[in-house]
Amino acid sequence: MTTASQNNTSRESNEKTFVGIDVAKAELVVHVLPTNQQLTVPNSLEGIQDLVKLFKEIQPIQIILEATGGLERELLTHLAANGLIVVNVNPRQARDLAKGLGELAKTDAVDARILAHIAQLQCLTPRPVKPRETQEMNDLVARRQQLVEMKTMETNRSHWTNQKYVCQSIEKTIDTFEKLIADINDRIAKMIDDNPDWSEKDKILQSVPGVGPKTSQMLISALPELGTLNRQEIAALVGVAPFCRDSATKSAERHIRGGRADVRSALYMATFSAVRCNPTFKEFFNRLTANGKKHKVALVAAMRKLITTLNTMLKTKTSWNEHRVHSQIF
Repeated sequence: MTTASQNNTSRESNEKTFVGIDVAKAELVVHVLPTNQQLTVPNSLEGIQDLVKLFKEIQPIQIILEATGGLERELLTHLAANGLIVVNVNPRQARDLAKGLGELAKTDAVDARILAHIAQLQCLTPRPVKPRETQEMNDLVARRQQLVEMKTMETNRSHWTNQKYVCQSIEKTIDTFEKLIADINDRIAKMIDDNPDWSEKDKILQSVPGVGPKTSQMLISALPELGTLNRQEIAALVGVAPFCRDSATKSAERHIRGGRADVRSALYMATFSAVRCNPTFKEFFNRLTANGKKHKVALVAAMRKLITTLNTMLKTKTSWNEHRVHSQIF
């Protein structure tokens, strides 16, 4: 005879559903735990709507999908907009877990199942999904960086030849890149001006000597969590938090790991400038090197100090001068 307690336990167990989704250009492979249900739908608006309908019925505790260079964006946006708890993870995390479970095969179905297991572990904290406007600005910032890199490549090529036609061709290409970059700069500036929240953040960020427009734009578009997390969380999210590598009686050198490479690259250039033109950061950097810290270690420490300072400034909505007056940050 089934007791009321057993019925409640069974019902509670059935409610604990977890989902993993492997995202490809043409299709979405879905795995549901604990039922092991697996299905494939097109990676299209119709397919996504079908999944939203299914997930509203089964009410999963958590949905995990992989970052796949933007192919997951529409799915992520629609799931979050419908109140579903979804987390976008680095593919390396799923592969590491698969290896730990002895799963050497790699197929879409296997990946979806591994992602569902990650959801079942509930070891990842969901973070807010970027609004569509933020994603659009992020695309513009990324495209500008691509154009700058291509322009640099063409500039370098101009030093390798004296052939008149080739030089003219390179000059025309560079001119085209410069116009495209200028157009993107105008679009980004307009987006910030039209958004009061972004405009306020931009002014606060650029009030710090060493932080210019490009760094500010990168932080606004690619690090929307800035100003909402604590100092440890924001440092780890960017990838400037040192992790220990100790075992038994051995203690290894700490190293930074993971994080968002594009943000870290922009932060590196801002810090490189700050330790030269910002007296506060210059003194901090020089003090570390004078105490025997390697140049690279001191620079990473300054990067960490800069991002945590910017985080506090946005949280308290204070400019650089106000922040220095009201707090002891060094």
